[in-house]
Parts: sequence; structure tokens; C-alpha cells
Amino acid sequence: MLPVRQSQATRSNQRLHHESASRAPRSNLACLGLAREAMGVGDPGDVVLIGGASLADFRIRVAQSHARHDLTPSHWSIVGILSEQRELVTAPLWPLPDPASVPARNAIDTRPLSDFDSVSLYPNLAIVRFPSDAAAVLRHVRRLRRQRTIVDLPSLILAWLGFVWATADSPNPLLSGLGLPSAVLVETVFGMADVELTPGLASASSCPEAIWQAARWWHGFYARAAGADIRQGADGEKLEAVPHGWWVVRQARASYVVPK
Repeated sequence: MLPVRQSQATRSNQRLHHESASRAPRSNLACLGLAREAMGVGDPGDVVLIGGASLADFRIRVAQSHARHDLTPSHWSIVGILSEQRELVTAPLWPLPDPASVPARNAIDTRPLSDFDSVSLYPNLAIVRFPSDAAAVLRHVRRLRRQRTIVDLPSLILAWLGFVWATADSPNPLLSGLGLPSAVLVETVFGMADVELTPGLASASSCPEAIWQAARWWHGFYARAAGADIRQGADGEKLEAVPHGWWVVRQARASYVVPK
């Protein structure tokens, strides 16, 4: 089991708007527009969680069951940060990038949001704004891309691909303290910007589920961390003390599209 610390909150974060699957648009790009309209999220620096339906996504969702008290699979398999161009900055396992480029950019890649538009392939979506200075977060993404010594994302890619493909005796990486690369990327850059993203879990074991649990159940932690005075960004803009956002789950029970 993962050493997960439970929040003492008695109810979930009310600033995360849950859209029912029946009312959500049949396009994830359209959902992003709805999230902006409903909760004002979808700007650079916001966190995007995606739950895929491929067999590889399924294995990742099941692997994160150790981060849930009921041991059910996670809704999420990918996490990233919106860039200034409103693309997704992440550390993907697939599609596999050019191997020669992986060490040069510390396995960090930028994907157009249109890659995740299909709700049949990516049924679950969440957009969350954590209390942070978005400019600092994106600046640290650029720094991490050049400094593999901060965190070695390519080594995590190898560990997770071994697990997803069931090579040799590859165990669940989370149980060995190896977080999902995309989640470790997000966790690390927010940490560099002085934001504790997953107070209930060691950052080395970060995963999309842990980030989601922080947004849903650790809202009291963020409110207390802000103190009496809401922290201010570099431009003097007041930052929200509690994470807020929008989410929809079309595939609550983890399943997968049969591979061709």
C-alpha cells in the first residue's frame, strides 16, 4: 500500500463544479469552453486531468487504486499543465516521442488539446486551478525541461512502460516510490513555485489520483496555508486560496477500448 495520509475534511471541495455525463458536450474541447464559462478556468498554468480508455490507460488507472481508500481504479491516467498557447505540457508515455529527443528535453512534451478531444478515447476530464503564480509555474516548466538533475523523468518513463507492457518482473512503480512521469512533472514545477500540490502523499510517488484527491479533499489545507492574507502574484493580482475547477466523468468504472 502507498503511505497516503487522509484529509480530515468532512465534505469535498464545493468549488469544483461536477458536470453530469449526460449534460456534458460530446467533445473535450467543447468541455474546456464550458469549464471557462462555468468556473473561469482554462488559462495558462491550470492543471488538466484526463482519464483515457486505452488498455495502457486502464492499467495506469488500476495502478493508482493504492492511492484510494476503497482500492477502486482512478478516473485519471494523464495530467498536464496548460501552456501560454493553451496546449498541454506533460510527460507522456504515448504516443512515444522520438527517443533522441527524450533526454534533451527531460521527457517533457507539448501536445495540442485536440489530441485529447475524443470522448470515446478520453472520457474523463477535469480542469483545476491551484493557488499559484501561473507565470512562475510555466517558468519552472522551462527550467525543468533543461535540468534533468532536478528530477529524472526519462527513468520514470522506462519504469512505467515496463509496467504497462508487463515486461519481465516489472512491479507497480507507485509501490516502489516511482510516480507517474506526467504527475511528477506537475508536482515538481508547482513545488518549485512554492505550492504543495499533494499534501497527503510523498511527491516522489505522485500520480494523477493524488493530485485530484488534493483538489477535492485538501481545500482546508490550502485555505490555512494562505492565512489571513491571500498570497499575491508577481503582478500584485490576488490568488485564489482554494483550488477550483470543473470536471466530468463519463467512465466511472475503469474499462478499455479493445486494442486492434
